[in-house]
Amino acid sequence: MEKNKLGLTTKRIVGDILVDSDSYSCSLNIKNQNELHQHFMPFVKGGGFFVPSKHSFSLGDGVQLRLSLFLAEDLIVIEGKVIWVSFNGDSSLDSQGVGVQLSASESEIVTTIKCLLDDMPQNHKSTLTM
Repeated sequence: MEKNKLGLTTKRIVGDILVDSDSYSCSLNIKNQNELHQHFMPFVKGGGFFVPSKHSFSLGDGVQLRLSLFLAEDLIVIEGKVIWVSFNGDSSLDSQGVGVQLSASESEIVTTIKCLLDDMPQNHKSTLTM
């Protein structure tokens, strides 16, 4: 965190991450139902997303996720915390990034996402996390 000449806390950009005093802000652009399936983590309590990023996160970091979701005209901003970190080359995963568990207040978006995925064929491919 940085302070300006007046001693006020300022935000700074670190790659695609906006850093402030409480959380990191990052973006995820979901263009279709398949991408939603790839990124959404229904097995996480309260729901979660895999967010590709080269930024170094720590477990427990607060995250403000700016979600661009197909079928939604406006950007959706959701709160969560980092519960898992995947580094480049970890296990069989190809993507570097973090698992973000959504806060309990985000249950409405989780319900909407589960409804969007309900009509997806059951023989879908593996996800970015499993």
